[in-house]
Amino acid sequence: MKKFYLYILSLCFSIIFIMSCETKYKEPIPIPNDITLNELDDDLGVFNHSIPNGGFNSDVAHFNTVNNGDGTFSGFAYSNRSYRSYTWTTTPTALDSMRMSVYTPRVNLTKVYAVACVKDEDAYITFDKPYVVEHVLAANTTYNYLSMYYGDPYGTESSTKQNPNITATAKGVWYLNTGGARTLKEEGDFIKIIVKGYNGSTLTGESVFYLRSNKVDPLFPDKSYYLNDWMRWDLDELGLVDKLVFTMESTDVDQDTGKMKTPPYFCLDGIRLKRE
Repeated sequence: MKKFYLYILSLCFSIIFIMSCETKYKEPIPIPNDITLNELDDDLGVFNHSIPNGGFNSDVAHFNTVNNGDGTFSGFAYSNRSYRSYTWTTTPTALDSMRMSVYTPRVNLTKVYAVACVKDEDAYITFDKPYVVEHVLAANTTYNYLSMYYGDPYGTESSTKQNPNITATAKGVWYLNTGGARTLKEEGDFIKIIVKGYNGSTLTGESVFYLRSNKVDPLFPDKSYYLNDWMRWDLDELGLVDKLVFTMESTDVDQDTGKMKTPPYFCLDGIRLKRE
């Protein structure tokens, strides 16, 4: 009888494990009414991104893009990249593999998503008419995650490190070229996104989302976390809006200029509107 119960218990654990694996790795359920940017996938090809002149459209939304004339951009780009570790060089192409990749625990399944690079109020989205935005999905870029979790550089000549998430590599010193940004490991450290909603010229409200919080996020005041996957950000409190403006703040700032030193990037997807 004891062996029988042990067999049943083992069988139950096996079934739960298989079901959990299937749930974890199955394709996401399509949400046809969400703004997913997936119609832009054919423009990208495999493992690529686009920084279009003048911005881009998806469904009823327009994403603003500013090309700054020095090879950089602010506002939004779109991407289907899914690289999750340091690269072996710091060329612009290699750095883009990290700046334009969403950081998730496995290969990203949401296809195309928006990548924001925040400067002033360039990172904004407008809609064809006012809507209530139920929620969006937000995440870190690989560039941000590596910078605030592992650091730049990661390792030293006297104490080399293995490339995170790539176990079959030789040890070395890994660089991001973030311009001196530090890890966010101190008590009270954070990096957050702030969004302001507008209906015409009227400010309707403001909401905050934490990409890294060391016990400062009011939703999780006792938790210290680095966001490592997509997470829902409820925005219905903003009311009817036809424009969303995104900025960022961090505890790592330049003492002389007051500007944020943490890379000003984040990812956005799955915009759900209340539609009639």
